[in-house]
Order: sequence, then C-alpha cells, then structure tokens
Amino acid sequence: MSYTGAKSSVLLGIESSFATEATLKYKLPFKSESLNHKIETAKSEALLGIRGTKSLAPTKEGAEGSLELEAYPTSAGLAFYLALGKAALVDPDGTADSGDEYTKITPIDLNSDIPSATVQVDHSGQKMKYLGMKVNSLKFSGAVGSIPSISLDLVGKEEVVGAGTEGTIVDVDDQPFFFKELTLYTDDFQTTTDLYSSIELNIGNNLDADDYRLDGTGKRKTLEAGNLEITGSLDIIFDASVVSGEYSKFKNFQDGAIGIKLEKATGEKLTIYLPRINFSEMTHDIGGAEKIMFKANFTALIPDTGDVIEVSDYQNTTGTY
Repeated sequence: MSYTGAKSSVLLGIESSFATEATLKYKLPFKSESLNHKIETAKSEALLGIRGTKSLAPTKEGAEGSLELEAYPTSAGLAFYLALGKAALVDPDGTADSGDEYTKITPIDLNSDIPSATVQVDHSGQKMKYLGMKVNSLKFSGAVGSIPSISLDLVGKEEVVGAGTEGTIVDVDDQPFFFKELTLYTDDFQTTTDLYSSIELNIGNNLDADDYRLDGTGKRKTLEAGNLEITGSLDIIFDASVVSGEYSKFKNFQDGAIGIKLEKATGEKLTIYLPRINFSEMTHDIGGAEKIMFKANFTALIPDTGDVIEVSDYQNTTGTY
C-alpha cells in the first residue's frame, strides 16, 4: 500500500484551553499541509580526547507549519475566526431564528487570547494530531481565474502520534466560492469596482513563540499574540478613475477603505471590511505591449470607531465555532 495525499484528510477542533485536546469537529478543504514536529538541539562540546561529537541534546520542542485551504463557505469563516479570535452573533431584526442572523468576527481585545486548535492530519491512514495550534498569520488570495484561497501559518505546542476524538463532523460545503463570486468595494459595500484583478490580504498576529520555561517539558508554555498587523496588495487596471481615486489617495496620503464580498447564488456569503487603509506604494510601470496595471500595497489602520477589520460569516448563524 502506498501513502498518498489523495487519501489524506485534515480535521480540526477548537480547544477549551491552550493545548487541551479538543474533540475534532471540522473537515478542512486543504490543498497542501506541512505541519511537523520541530525540535532544536544543542551539540555537546565535551572534549574527550576523541575526534567527534559525543552527544546531541534536545532543547526546545514544538509543532509548526502551514495549511493551504480553498475558500469554501464554512471553512473560510472558521479560518478568519482562528486568526482574529472574537466571534459574536448579530441579529439585525432582533427576532431569533428569523433567518437574518450571522456571526461577526473581529480581533480580540487586550484581555483575551487567540483561540487554539487541535489539528489531526490523516496521512492516508497514519494519523498524527497537533495540540495548541494557533494562527500566526493568515493570507487570503483572490484573483481572476482562480478559486480564492486561504493560507494559515500555524504554531503550536506538540505533535502526538495517534488519532484524536471525533465528534459530529461538519463536512466541507458542496462548492467553494468562485472567482466570479468575489466582488470588491471601495467603501462599506456601497460602491463596487470592476478594475481590480487580484487581491491579497495578510493578517499577522506576531505570536510570541519563545515562551519556554524550566518546567521539565521542553515545550511551549503559552503562545501570546503580539501586535496585530494587517496588510495587503492589489492589482488594479490602469484607468483615469483610478488616477483620480486610489492613486490620488496614495499621493496625498489620504485614507481609503476596502470591502470584500464572497457570495454564492445559493445564499452562502462572507464579507471582509477594512474601514481605514493607507496605500504605501502604487506603481504603474510599463513592461511591454500588454495592459498597464497599478501595483498597490496597503496597510489597515485603526479607525476612529469600530474595529480595524470586520468579517461577517453568514454561513454561521450561532455566533460560536
């Protein structure tokens, strides 16, 4: 029997506390996986009258790696929750179970912590589980002709060989979001733009991955979130309206905004809103006979009111994950 990626799967569960093994709940639509046990070593420098190294000692141990997912409705909201950490139920009409409820995802406050997860990787029958896994960074990518994707860079406490405990598994949706179902806005979902051909959004938690103590384990004690950094890039078709719009904001260092909407005809929807951004770079080079593009980089900034980023998951009507 050969072990192949085609026979492999990834399950995930949200932990009640850091590195406390969770019941597995979600199947993830992953394209690639690189979660591994990591260990640092110290080489013995003892001089014994013999050329060579006497011993290699283990020092810091942990688990880390990445998961690349296709943006299916259920897993997309879950991924942003793992990266941002705060989820709350929103009921616009105030009537329970009326059908308009959704989950709003925002960054954690100073007194909260990024959620940790138990991740099980089934290597074509050989299962390994990873405890205390937190999102150090998330990258959302959407471009013409491609299925939108979400990449997670994860850091955790340990790898354990063996199977986890499975609950009722939330399976992958029937279809991912398509690129034609991705709409971009230059404000809070009022003004659409048809001049963007790709977008990349990066969320960085800057986890403190070096909290090791003399506790007899050699493993991480905690994984605290550092400063939240949200950046991104856009490919924009050169147009007079962009020169007077986004490019003018770049040159005059004025605030802008970006709204990202993924919505299927069957009702599944996810929105991402950055209420205040600044463009830090916007080039318009001519590299040949093809169309001219603006290449723009931006940073999300803290607004006067509200959160630096707001994600609304209309697939989740409970407010929890």
